[in-house]
Amino acid sequence: CLPDHVFALDPDGTILYVDKAAPGFTLQGVVGRSIDALVAPEEVGLLREQVERAYAGETVVQELTVTFPDGNLGTFRSRIGPVRDGSRVIGVIGVAQDISAERRDAEAQVQAHKMIQDYTVQLERSNRELERFASIASHDLQEPLRKILAFSDRLQHRHGATLSEVGTGYLARVQEAARRMQDLIDDILTYSRLTATGEPLVPVNLERVVTAVLSDLEVRIDESAAKVEVGPLPTIHADPVHMRQLFQNLIGNALKFRRTGVAPEIAVAASLLRFGGSAETVVRITVTDNGIGIDPKYSRRIFGIFERLHGRGKYEGTGIGLAVCRKICEQLGGTITVDSAEDQGCTFIVELPTQQRERQP
Repeated sequence: CLPDHVFALDPDGTILYVDKAAPGFTLQGVVGRSIDALVAPEEVGLLREQVERAYAGETVVQELTVTFPDGNLGTFRSRIGPVRDGSRVIGVIGVAQDISAERRDAEAQVQAHKMIQDYTVQLERSNRELERFASIASHDLQEPLRKILAFSDRLQHRHGATLSEVGTGYLARVQEAARRMQDLIDDILTYSRLTATGEPLVPVNLERVVTAVLSDLEVRIDESAAKVEVGPLPTIHADPVHMRQLFQNLIGNALKFRRTGVAPEIAVAASLLRFGGSAETVVRITVTDNGIGIDPKYSRRIFGIFERLHGRGKYEGTGIGLAVCRKICEQLGGTITVDSAEDQGCTFIVELPTQQRERQP
């Protein structure tokens, strides 16, 4: 804000004194003029009323729009009050401050905030529509895909012996493509349902969740001779199905992306964090492996939907698993990151509030 300006008025609103001119004005162009001529026409009545109140003995604080000589508008905040000779009011004196820049900044901030709010609402609506579209489209694709798989299986079983070697190869490729499509549809449905389900959050014992996940992965663990160590894990407020998906994807990836000839070693650990003076705690969960690792430049990209860093022929999957993990963490007001380097394994770091007042949008 610019420095304050001291001014005096007579009962008619004529400017008798100004200590210094505001930018765009001169003392000669202000002193002796009616203050009415300096304000926007629609505010003359308000100004007159406030001058009368000051002559009646009140002190008035006001903001008025001023018309500068070059035609631009500005805003002044002023405080005016009576000048007394004993008990008699003989004039009005005030202090004015040019707050044009302050007002412009405030209006710009309000406008920017409104734009952000509008954009957020549009984005949320768009996300809901995309998720609904994904769910509906995936359901609609299931039936023709089932027919492709069913009739290709019949063709193989009933007429496989009469097909040429080339025909058999073509049929195998059709079946493999259909199965990949089925996996992709299932994963898209899983991703779209993360927001759509709206299941209530309940206390979830993460140790029990991980035990169940390891039981599901028992065959893969035995086949790869993997060693899995699980430290103490807390109970948190969450969706038990989503927590199972989270650990299934992270431990499953550690088993999948292993180095050739090296048995997987996986460690699951947790610690409780408290930030500042807050009574709320956050659990930091780490899932560490000795697998192939990833280049740090891809550490954010891997959490995008359909993101794959390796060819389909080398590692199975649709590239949705880590996107599901990210979505689960975000819904709980948490985060997931990765610390890794090529050929040096990965550490996935999940941070989640231990308590939830309500489901995050």
